[in-house]
Amino acid sequence: MGWNGEDGGTMPDGLAGQLAVVQGLLQMAASVAVVLLAIAAWRALRAGQSGNLVQMEVDLQVHDIGGGDQIGELLVVLHNIAPREQVITNLFVEVRPSRHVPSGTGRLVPPSNLITHEERPLVLPARLRHTMGWTFEIPRDERLVRVTAAISQGDWMDADTVTVLGQKQFDQLGPTTRYLSRVFDVSAGGVSAGGFRRF
Repeated sequence: MGWNGEDGGTMPDGLAGQLAVVQGLLQMAASVAVVLLAIAAWRALRAGQSGNLVQMEVDLQVHDIGGGDQIGELLVVLHNIAPREQVITNLFVEVRPSRHVPSGTGRLVPPSNLITHEERPLVLPARLRHTMGWTFEIPRDERLVRVTAAISQGDWMDADTVTVLGQKQFDQLGPTTRYLSRVFDVSAGGVSAGGFRRF
C-alpha cells in the first residue's frame, strides 16, 4: 500500500509511519511546552500575590521628661512597595530589656497588637508608607532594650493569645509572618538611629 501525494506519487509505508511518529512527538512536545508555560505563569502570579511586598522598619525615640522614668516612643513604619493594596491583619510589638545587660525590669511592653479588633484589618494602598506609634515608660536605670515587631496577613489574633514574640511562637501568626528585632541604647545620651529592613 502507498500514500498518494499531491503530485500523484506514492510514499512508501515505512516513511509515512515515520512521519506520523514525528508529527505525534511534535504535538506532544507542544502540549508539554504549554503546560510548562502555564505552571511558570501561575508561579509568577502566586509569587506576586504572596511575596514579601511590605517593608518594615522600627525606631525608638527616648524622651527625658525629668524626674522619674523616661518615655519611649516606638514607631513602626510599614511601606507597601507593591503596585496594589496589601492587607495586614496583625502588627504585634514587644519591648523587653536586652539579655546582654542585667536588669530587674520585666517586659516594658508585653506583646500587643497595634491593629485592634475594631480597626482590623489595616489596608495599605499601593506605594503607601504608614506609621504606627506606641508610648511607654522606661526605667531610668535601663541601658539596652530589645524591640520586636511582627506582621502577618493571617487571621486576626488577640494579644491575650500571644504570650511572647519569639521565633518559636511565630507559627501562631501563620505562614505570612515577618518580623524584625533590634536592640536600642536607651541609656542617658544614648542615640537610637532608625533601622530599615526589607522582608
